[in-house]
Amino acid sequence: MPLDPVLQQLVANIPPVEPGPLNFPELRQQAADMLPFMVGPAGLVEVGDIAERMIGGVDGEVPIRIYRPLGEATGTLHFIHGGGWSIGDLPTIDPVARRLCRDLSMVVVTSTYRLAPEHPFPAAYHDGLAAACWVHAHAAELGGRDKPVAIGGDSAGSNLAAAICIGLREGDDVAVGIGNAGDPRPSFDAQLLLYPALDLRDPAWGLPSRISDADPTLPAHTMRQVFEAYVAEADPGDWRISPLAAENLSALPPAIVVILTVDPLHDEAVTFASRLEAAGVPVALMEFDMLTHGFFSFAAIVPAAEKAYRQVLERFKMLLELPVWQ
Repeated sequence: MPLDPVLQQLVANIPPVEPGPLNFPELRQQAADMLPFMVGPAGLVEVGDIAERMIGGVDGEVPIRIYRPLGEATGTLHFIHGGGWSIGDLPTIDPVARRLCRDLSMVVVTSTYRLAPEHPFPAAYHDGLAAACWVHAHAAELGGRDKPVAIGGDSAGSNLAAAICIGLREGDDVAVGIGNAGDPRPSFDAQLLLYPALDLRDPAWGLPSRISDADPTLPAHTMRQVFEAYVAEADPGDWRISPLAAENLSALPPAIVVILTVDPLHDEAVTFASRLEAAGVPVALMEFDMLTHGFFSFAAIVPAAEKAYRQVLERFKMLLELPVWQ
């Protein structure tokens, strides 16, 4: 499957991850070095206000960043960055968060988490869950209690978003000491899952999209190692690690699931969307055939990625019943 030529040129200039043990500090620096490409020639998107704070988590404080739109907010979006649970932070997701804030006119709350392999599961899940509970508790002062409150993420971030939605349904916030017993269980109005990792169990490596290993931005040998670093000694069949392993996917927020034809995570995302639909959860599956994993980050410099980005957000606005672009 040929890639968009502009994206292909960009990918050709990104240093490939060579086979062998991953150097996580080096990969984190490479991700930081990509920021100028994510920002694009037009510079940083202007928003109304940005504030950072630390919130209480299960095992310590969790950093968050709050973006407010220039005009009246239409709601709140909690967005969690990807990076294989081992790369990324608030600065690396900043360009995407600014664009989401401007284009959705929503208050966007980004959260980060302790990274593997130094901090394997459940560190990222617990930190994401703490941030999600904080967003719910402060919805009135963020985008408005009477307006949509959504959650989303890209790649590993969407894995965490999907797991958090299941966890909130199950009352896991109370189990880990974040929520309060007897309080109404928080629930998001929608979830935006961008090229999600949903099945970290060994049999998933037999899926055709994994075997084809067709995405130059996410080679199989890299994906295996980041999976192993995150799971460590835990059971990959735990739904907090592999949301697709959950027996029950009913009573979850309506979802937009975005997939790429070449992405090794393609097949598990299709199965997850099908299971959501079978469980009575409204879901829209959007597939793009000339883009790669992570395309949202390059919408500022790749026209095809920008077009797909706008299509995704228009569908998301429809799900949230917000005004769409004219």
